[in-house]
Amino acid sequence: MTVVETERLCIRKITDADAQDLSKVLADPTVMKYSTVGVHSEQQIHEYIVNCQKQYALNGYGHWAIFDSSTFEFLGVCGLNKHEIDLGEVIHINYRLATNQQGKGYAVESTLGVLYFAKHTLKLEAIHALIEPENTSSVKVVNRTGFKFIEASSFCGFKIDVYQVAL
Repeated sequence: MTVVETERLCIRKITDADAQDLSKVLADPTVMKYSTVGVHSEQQIHEYIVNCQKQYALNGYGHWAIFDSSTFEFLGVCGLNKHEIDLGEVIHINYRLATNQQGKGYAVESTLGVLYFAKHTLKLEAIHALIEPENTSSVKVVNRTGFKFIEASSFCGFKIDVYQVAL
């Protein structure tokens, strides 16, 4: 079930047993502030889990759970999605950390882990990030992990900036 391990993190497939942990992220209005789908209900969290599992089977990627390698504490989610934007179809990264886990470098570390997986396992050539310009924390993460600004665009009715990193 483990997708990738980093110095401090274990990133693994999401299972039904993760529903309660996922609510720490997906049901938190602060964490979901920049989400195109908003805060999740309990039913939506279960649908999210089913969708993640479908994406693993269909694409070999999706959203994964992030855990502290030493304490096994749930930290958040990260992963890859495929969407159509003005540039065409792109695979983009996203991440959401529980409020009490933010500011500890986990977003950068999990992003680097996912990029490693994308390059070495999925054999992808580039990954994108779709970020609302006001989401300065995510902009800092992509800047620290090698992404470069490509263009301003829109996604699901939101103004976004598109970033890309070559793998």
